[in-house]
Amino acid sequence: MKALDGISINSKISLIVAGLIMMTFFTVQTCIVFGVCEPTLFLAKFGWGCVVFFMPPFFKVVYEFIQNKEKIKEDLFAKNIFLEHAAKIIRHDMHSGINTYLPRGIKSLKRRISEQQIQDLKIQAPLQLIEDGLYHAQKVYSGVYEFTNLVKQNVQMSKQPHNIKNILEDYLRLTAYKNQVLLDDNLPTELEVNEPLFCTAIDNLIRNGLKYNDSPTKWVKLYSEENFIVIQDNGRGINQKDFEELSKPYVRKEGQKESGSGLGLNICNAIIEEHGFEIFVEKVYKNEEFLKQELDKLEEKIAWQPNSYIYNRERVEDEAKKNEYKGFLQIKRGGNTPKLFVQWIPSHLKTVVGTKIKIKIGNND
Repeated sequence: MKALDGISINSKISLIVAGLIMMTFFTVQTCIVFGVCEPTLFLAKFGWGCVVFFMPPFFKVVYEFIQNKEKIKEDLFAKNIFLEHAAKIIRHDMHSGINTYLPRGIKSLKRRISEQQIQDLKIQAPLQLIEDGLYHAQKVYSGVYEFTNLVKQNVQMSKQPHNIKNILEDYLRLTAYKNQVLLDDNLPTELEVNEPLFCTAIDNLIRNGLKYNDSPTKWVKLYSEENFIVIQDNGRGINQKDFEELSKPYVRKEGQKESGSGLGLNICNAIIEEHGFEIFVEKVYKNEEFLKQELDKLEEKIAWQPNSYIYNRERVEDEAKKNEYKGFLQIKRGGNTPKLFVQWIPSHLKTVVGTKIKIKIGNND
């Protein structure tokens, strides 16, 4: 049993003995209450004996529990010293290299080389890579700085008003997946957040939406909806229960082919909660909006060969709506004609087309 993990064999035996004694005691008392046996001096002494014999094994378990608790506290205190030392190195020593020496070195180098020399030596690309790498390192450092800052006792996370679209565009601009992320103009323009930590959390949700996604064209869209920031993807889809389970440390879905540590969602959730926000998750099923997107893409394709298709958008939309969007589009040869016939094929099953993660940032009043 996992509940008894970490308890010594002697304490486990003591716990079992204590349990048996109390079960015996309650059995006798139940018999007396319901008149199965008469209350006698022997049974009274037996009852007190059960209570007395229960005490030693019970207190042994309690004693070991207190000892273990003290040992855990000592271990945590020792580890915290190492953690604070690591935080000090990151906050002070790494700061010098990332935010002082490297930027000064790059500026000094660019002052000493003319644009013509850069072109002649063909080092535009290497210089750009160095500058982009430094910018990325500074962004990562600012996030680590804020994480390590929270290690200190009685420290509150610093927050300032930010335009969410602007800070996310800046955070994502050097990522390989920036073109797969759609940021709506209606995102909050003055939301109080800790920029490095908030962007780290949102980026984790974006990467999950793209990573656990079997669609041929993967995308993640961020927009505002009432008092929520919504991160919607076209991936496999998870619900609230799945999200809460996967937010536990080191928990991953069984048989999952994608690599990972099982810590990303746990850290992300902790950051969101530290901001005073809440996360709600729901699966997205085929709906009117999704069908509209499918038909828009189809019409772009039909525009190249309009005479090759038999297609009536209004009829397809009516059929899909009548079946509550359960089903799929089918394109096949239309009987005796060589043309392709577009129709909606009904189904009794709902089709998952993604996940909608809603971060509550305000009251619904």
